[in-house]
Amino acid sequence: MTDGKTQTGFALRSFYLHRWLRLWPLYYLVLGLTLVLNVENAHSSFLWNAAFLSNLHVLITGTWSGRFSPLWSLSVLEQFYLVWPTLILFCPRRHLLTLAMMTIAIGPLYRFLCFIFDASPLYWCVAPFASFDQLGCGALLALCTKDVVGKAAQARIYWLAGRVCVPAFVLLLIGKIISFNPPGSSIYISTIASFAFIQLIHRTTKGYSGWLKTIFENRFLSHIGTMSYSIFLLHNFTELLVPKIGIFRNILSSNYKAMLLIPLTILLAQIAWRIIEKPILTFRRKYTATAPAPAYTHSPGMPGISPVAG
Repeated sequence: MTDGKTQTGFALRSFYLHRWLRLWPLYYLVLGLTLVLNVENAHSSFLWNAAFLSNLHVLITGTWSGRFSPLWSLSVLEQFYLVWPTLILFCPRRHLLTLAMMTIAIGPLYRFLCFIFDASPLYWCVAPFASFDQLGCGALLALCTKDVVGKAAQARIYWLAGRVCVPAFVLLLIGKIISFNPPGSSIYISTIASFAFIQLIHRTTKGYSGWLKTIFENRFLSHIGTMSYSIFLLHNFTELLVPKIGIFRNILSSNYKAMLLIPLTILLAQIAWRIIEKPILTFRRKYTATAPAPAYTHSPGMPGISPVAG
């Protein structure tokens, strides 16, 4: 019993260290620099952002925090991580699929309640439960990838994702473009999209052919994906680094400012990747390689924890 507790404790410590090394260094560097440079909303939102409670700050104040607004999604992710690893470790293996499906179901059920009670649009978006279908689908994909879910169940999941949710998501997107929203689509579109991406990621791991292979195996696009976390954290602050003079001022005040800000953001993300993220990733890999492998009670490798954000 004691050995089981030791292994469980090691698994949790290993997971959280793995996540913290991935998410925290660049995150707190950005928060610190914006605080020192007195960026608008940096002081008023600092404690909320530092505690990964920015989504609750939005709900309490009823307002966004300017350039820091996108950080609400990272707060939801960290809040999910506080609970999910423990659930995975203590849930019997035979019930992990049920646990993942129940988690997914919370998302549309919560949004249905928001509809019934005419909740503010903010509650539809930034409350933790609103993202449970997305997070649960990430966990479900992890269970399938690690073969914790049986082959027959995997086949049904991939069939649902590929044959039902992918075409349904495409139709819903077309509806959005032509301003036609099916009844209640705001309740279930996120769930359908999440299952569609299960199929996309699954097929990507299996490999594509033809023009899809050219796109998904493009080295530049792959590297953009590698730097996606840096891009996410930095993209709203890139504009502050551009001098508001001459041609730069004209571009920033035009509809074409993205042509300047996108490549500049990618450049900043590349710098952050080289001097911060990559060295930490190298250290993390060495730590993982040298750490003793825990004998998990139900399955190896913390199954059901989606590798979100790397």
